Amino acid sequence: MNQTAPWTLDRLQAFLHKFFGKGNDAWPNMDPDHPLTERTEPFVKIALGNNDAPIVLPRWVAEDQSYSMYAIARDPADVGKAAELIEAFAGPTYIHCNMERGGLRPALLNRDDPVERSIIDLAGERSTFRLTTGTGAYRQNLTDALRLMQQTYVRRPPRLWRVVKPIGRLIAEFDAALSAGSEAASLDLLEQLAAAGGLTATNLAHLKLKRLDRLGVSTKVLAFPALQDVARQDPPAPVKAAILNAVYTVALEEPLAVRNLEAAKSNLITHGRAVPELLRGDPRSYGPQAMTVLLLACVILKNADAARRFVAVAEDLDQTPEISGLVLNEANTLVAQASQDLDPSALAQTEEPADTIAPISGWPALFFALADGDIAAKQALEEEYWSLWPTPAEHDTSLAQFLDELSDGAAKELWRAVGSFIDAVGYDEPAPACAHAFIRNAVLFNRYSPGDLAALQALMDIALRAAPSSEQYAEILKDIGSDTERWAAPERASAVLDFVDRLFLAACPDPEARTSLCSRLLGPLSAHSRRLNEADLAFARRLSEDLGIDFSWDAPASEDGEENSPTGFPPATLLLYSLDEAVLSRCQDELKRLAPTVKVLTAYDHVGTPQLRQKARTANVIVLATRCAKHAATGFIDQNKTTKHVGYANGSGSASLLRAAVDALRLAATES
Repeated sequence: MNQTAPWTLDRLQAFLHKFFGKGNDAWPNMDPDHPLTERTEPFVKIALGNNDAPIVLPRWVAEDQSYSMYAIARDPADVGKAAELIEAFAGPTYIHCNMERGGLRPALLNRDDPVERSIIDLAGERSTFRLTTGTGAYRQNLTDALRLMQQTYVRRPPRLWRVVKPIGRLIAEFDAALSAGSEAASLDLLEQLAAAGGLTATNLAHLKLKRLDRLGVSTKVLAFPALQDVARQDPPAPVKAAILNAVYTVALEEPLAVRNLEAAKSNLITHGRAVPELLRGDPRSYGPQAMTVLLLACVILKNADAARRFVAVAEDLDQTPEISGLVLNEANTLVAQASQDLDPSALAQTEEPADTIAPISGWPALFFALADGDIAAKQALEEEYWSLWPTPAEHDTSLAQFLDELSDGAAKELWRAVGSFIDAVGYDEPAPACAHAFIRNAVLFNRYSPGDLAALQALMDIALRAAPSSEQYAEILKDIGSDTERWAAPERASAVLDFVDRLFLAACPDPEARTSLCSRLLGPLSAHSRRLNEADLAFARRLSEDLGIDFSWDAPASEDGEENSPTGFPPATLLLYSLDEAVLSRCQDELKRLAPTVKVLTAYDHVGTPQLRQKARTANVIVLATRCAKHAATGFIDQNKTTKHVGYANGSGSASLLRAAVDALRLAATES
């Protein structure tokens, strides 16, 4: 257990008396003669029993007739497992809360509420799910489903051991989830890393900042606790870039767009207090936004030596066309003035030496170093040296062959590079043989966690974009489908549908192989279609029709036994952002059928544009897919939005984007 205090019987009993105290009429004071005792006592007995099942307890408030079920993971490391259990037994059929981010999420409990404060005192802040549903029969069904969940869990064969993922494996999954655009999975992995306790607070902060940068939430980056201390400790290059990108978006983008250099300087002084600490180190992996911040900081600080170094790097990387001419001119003037005061020999002595370059200088060397356990490989991944290398596509065949010839131990280590590989390849430069080798790696080592599935879908996308031959196509689909019974299930519906949609969108040299795999993926969803939410159900029907696969898709029944029909959405303007235009088009088409009153705008810009600004300002709801997304665009959207209703797809496919859009629209409608 990772709790700071053990859950002794006395402590659990004290908690239960507080939980069923003021503010909870489900079993007042746990009175054995109360009429609701029979319904509530079974949950209490399991909570007090010698087991590790999630604690599930009801709450009813007579005054407003509200009803909730609280599910509490007994260990922070079990939060993800608890979420999967709840979705498997109850799912969207009964649960009407906390599903807006692509999956069930722990609740933000209220410390001022005595009932929720008792939970916080027992289990901490992020270990509890607050589950609500409709009235009448739905409440009864939710209660029965959760009781069955507990009874089934308690009756399972006892396990005398527990699989604990190594910290390195969790970090690799986090990087893969982040690169594949799996927003909820990356957050889950962050919480697992925090609960595991194997990372320092500084290293955990680095991962959080990388994630915020990927989401494009610049204001949250600059508001990050102890940001100054993070910058002072010489963090890895991606963390420095995250801070610099955020400073550019918040402080410099708008004034430089109207050529107001003085306002840009003033804003940088106000918002860039951490920037002077970031003038050290190798800036070659930074983009033009970060370089603009560094150059303007050098001008303000009159640091000619650093300015000379950054100008040289920008010229070497051909970034100068993308850097503000105002800033570049100021930096060049500073360097020229300083150079006039020094003779050439003195100038050479004042040059700040470049940081030591890692000995790894390409993808083949990285793969070899990872397989060999070389610490330089870890450094290359942490510092993202790979962003300076030629694309992996240049070594596609040799990298794939190397992966396939590794021993099991070395092959496990290579998964650390999958996130970097997905980022480096992007959408434009497929490396199909290496992507297929990574797919075989995933299947061999049963990599089917939510984050791994997002990475697996991205790898399949990379492999299929290269127009494989009929034989190659069939082999890729055979590997993807070799273990579908382990992960194709209603609680992972959007991930399953992303796979099917990509198969439909990609060129198909072997229709029989495609139909076979799609049938195996859609079958478990069809068998339990009443547990699908409205977005997944609508898209499953669409895919089944598109592929000519004859499955039945029954909608969940309402409380009166009739089939539920999707509830209409009020008029709204929705902005969808993704770098995959095909995904945007599919999602837009489906939303026209599912939400005809919603105006859907799409964007796939790599940088901020006047058109993107107008769309961001117009939208009532914004949903982004972050696979391969550029901070220049996502940060621009964040700064120009006028709504608080922003959602993120938990993957890069049409189904993930559609689910996120429907959830965000639903949430916006309930809060308007």
